[in-house]
Amino acid sequence: MNTKVMSSDVSSATEAVFTQAKPQSVPLPTVTELWNQQSPYNRRTLSTGIVHFGPGRFFRGHLARIIHRYLAQKRFQDQRWGICGVSLKSRRTIATLQPQNYLYTLIERYCSTENHESAEVIGSINQIVNGAEEYDYVLELMASPSVHLVTLTVTQAGYCLDSRFNLDTAHDAIAHDLNNPAAPTTAIGFIVEALRRRRDRGIAPFTTLSCDNLPRNGEILQRAVLTYAGLIDPKLAAYLRVNATFPNTVVDRIVPQAHDSDDGYPRQLLQVLDRTPIITEPFWQFVVEDKFKGDRPAWEETGVIMTDDITPYLYMKSRFLNAMHSFIACLAVRVGIEYVHEAVRLPEFHWFSQLLMDDIAVATPVPYQMCEPYRDQVLIRFSNEALPDTIERISAETARKIGKYIVPIVQDAHAQNVNLRRLMLPIAAWILTVREGAESGRPYQANDKPSVMSAIQAGAALSQIIGLEPCECTEILDQECDRTLQEIQNDGLLATLKRYCEEHYETISAA
Repeated sequence: MNTKVMSSDVSSATEAVFTQAKPQSVPLPTVTELWNQQSPYNRRTLSTGIVHFGPGRFFRGHLARIIHRYLAQKRFQDQRWGICGVSLKSRRTIATLQPQNYLYTLIERYCSTENHESAEVIGSINQIVNGAEEYDYVLELMASPSVHLVTLTVTQAGYCLDSRFNLDTAHDAIAHDLNNPAAPTTAIGFIVEALRRRRDRGIAPFTTLSCDNLPRNGEILQRAVLTYAGLIDPKLAAYLRVNATFPNTVVDRIVPQAHDSDDGYPRQLLQVLDRTPIITEPFWQFVVEDKFKGDRPAWEETGVIMTDDITPYLYMKSRFLNAMHSFIACLAVRVGIEYVHEAVRLPEFHWFSQLLMDDIAVATPVPYQMCEPYRDQVLIRFSNEALPDTIERISAETARKIGKYIVPIVQDAHAQNVNLRRLMLPIAAWILTVREGAESGRPYQANDKPSVMSAIQAGAALSQIIGLEPCECTEILDQECDRTLQEIQNDGLLATLKRYCEEHYETISAA
């Protein structure tokens, strides 16, 4: 069921492995037929131990794959962790996966200096339910003693939060659920009603696990749940505050949007038909705060990191992955580069990115021995041309990302007396591109708020563009941004990057 191809030439290696492929006239098996022929565990014996809200592509490429590997490893020892997915919005996932008995192919691809391809059929999802239509079925399942985990990948919008990451009680969907708690439409409403039913029936609460890309996502989820519960029944909120747990997590894996060519990989690697494969990178990370009161999978045996403190992992992901993504996109728009992997392969970008990560490491309160292996992976992941990621996508909402990911780095760097020149250069490159287009003369269509675009065109300072409160640090940021902007205008971006790198290595040599 699992095939792997690793060589310096993916196409030739794949051809060598599959020279015995079936003739075109012979129908290929479906993923269901392949599973029935050679499965790593018996899905008929799986009980549903996990209810998951938001069974989209990231979930299927991340948590569902982790649980699948755990079930395959345990086989007959621990079959309590089958998954019921709950879709509250789109019916597309149900429509495509139901005919395949909720089986699908997961393809891992990497193509750069080394190449890798692997494929396996994932069987951890027992079913996916339309929560909007079958809400009572979902609630009764969540209230079942066999369910120990409720997990979420519903994106930030699915939590119905305000600008301060608190529950927006005026949100239309939340208002509906508060008036109809037994017929909820939001994940928060489902969680509270199910926990209420468990309390009333003398069943211990399940653990609720956010797997969304939010800072301290468990704490955000807990606040939302307790706020909602308090509006329904203050005694319920008090009970949940003591008895329910909401561990924080850090999730990390690149799972791109679907492409027309995706269907070809199951055919090529497994000789199987699949209507909805997931294509992803080999790298994955799942860090979970170890504060469970009830049962959980022993998933650390499959590579999940259990920890008492997720703070270092939050720093590493937000600064070395998220911030570096934005840094590279800010630079790439200036010279009109289309894809991330193309950018990091340019020598000037690659050298400069290494120096940026040195500055970030000094400014980040995480031991170097933790940072080093993670940061070394980042440029390798960015260079993966098998999963082409557009600069256009990464550069969307750059002003928000600067405020969220980059400004905290710059503030910490300033406090550590780190020179801010390199950290400010990408921001200046982006501002200049918004004002006058790429260096090639090609116009740049920035995807940002109109107020941000207007401020940049009016020549506003960086602190005004991203809405920072005036202080000593903002004055320094504005000065450094203006200075680096002038350098790019005078010399061009690539020459400026090259000079910054040469100056650094000359300083090292002199020392």
